[in-house]
Amino acid sequence: MKLFRKTRVDDWYEYYRTPCVICGKTGGCMVNVDGSAVACIRIESNTYFSKNSALPSYLHYLKGEKRKKIDKNEVEPINIGHSKQTNNVLNCVFRSLLDCLELEEGHYKHLVSSERQLSDMQVNVRQYRSFPERPWEIARILQEGLEIDHFKGVPGFYLKDEKYWTIAGTKGILIPFRNHFNEIVGFQYRIDNPPNVVEVKLNGPGLKARILEQPNKVQVLFEGEIISEQFIELGKKWTTIYHNGEMKGWVRVVKGNRYFWLSSANKPHGTGSGNPAPIHVAVPTKKLKNWKEGELLKTRTAWLSEGPLKCDIAADCIEKLYDPLEIEDIGDTFLALPGVGAWRLAIPVLKEMGVEQVNLCFDADAVSNPQVKKHLMECAKELKLQGFKGNLILWNENEGKGIDDFLLAGDKIPHMKKMF
Repeated sequence: MKLFRKTRVDDWYEYYRTPCVICGKTGGCMVNVDGSAVACIRIESNTYFSKNSALPSYLHYLKGEKRKKIDKNEVEPINIGHSKQTNNVLNCVFRSLLDCLELEEGHYKHLVSSERQLSDMQVNVRQYRSFPERPWEIARILQEGLEIDHFKGVPGFYLKDEKYWTIAGTKGILIPFRNHFNEIVGFQYRIDNPPNVVEVKLNGPGLKARILEQPNKVQVLFEGEIISEQFIELGKKWTTIYHNGEMKGWVRVVKGNRYFWLSSANKPHGTGSGNPAPIHVAVPTKKLKNWKEGELLKTRTAWLSEGPLKCDIAADCIEKLYDPLEIEDIGDTFLALPGVGAWRLAIPVLKEMGVEQVNLCFDADAVSNPQVKKHLMECAKELKLQGFKGNLILWNENEGKGIDDFLLAGDKIPHMKKMF
């Protein structure tokens, strides 16, 4: 079984089907070829490995028995793929793609449900769509309509069997990412049925686990040897793993990620979503309806959060909760980061938009989650250094996880605390 995946960084491999020895989770973290150092995206150190990216990582050095050279036979190769096309090209292809897609009834019902509370106009203007059942047919129609030979450099598209172009993805809702020129430069999609995954907490090196059979049959390995296969109930409770009378660590089964980038990284002639990851600019539906493609959006105040769908919803809620004079001061434009650690990507966008004041509204767990809180404080410090005015948006965690949840309740407005 391929446990690691080759990356674009020479001699560094991603923890693909095996947990990172620092944080105990798979995906995103990397180890170097001789096993002496790890770049972890979840546990911080005093040294950054990568700083100006959607997923900042921190360098950790390994010694003694924790240091283990990577077996190249356990590494899955990567197709380097193509660099992303210009925003103008991406916008042309992606808008044409949206014209070819529909929104399934089940996805429509989710968007207009009590959880999301979107209107038909909001759904239509924001152009939410369903991932197609036959993506190769959509790619063929696009090729013919755009009169192009290939989709090289367009995230999500790849060449199948060296014969025809298709789109990587699975059943779910496609959410457009619009930049500050109202160009569609990427997508996230919300999958319908995220598979369960195994989380591992290590007591030492060598413990690995994976879902052998959905939803909850787990195979546990130690030093490459299968030591158990068992059914573990989905939830927060950890199961202790013993081997030869010694406790090796803990495993639990949790729901996998529901949101993914539209990306064809690792596919033939594919393209990843990053370098850099897009930032979504959300405005109220009425403004979006009249916002011309290619027109730079200017605003004195912007809200900084994460998640394109929640920022779309929050932008429309602002209109209902504040009067026009208040909105003129606090703003109704939201910037959705690709992750709280990616706040650095927003700085040049804010400057180009002429923003003077930023309302920081990370999720409510910013108070209780040390990692989120650290990113929030670092972001605030840099915004002040760059000359922005800043407000911290606060609400109780039991009133909603995200700013959209809180605003959708409709009976309260968040507390706005001036920072600088």
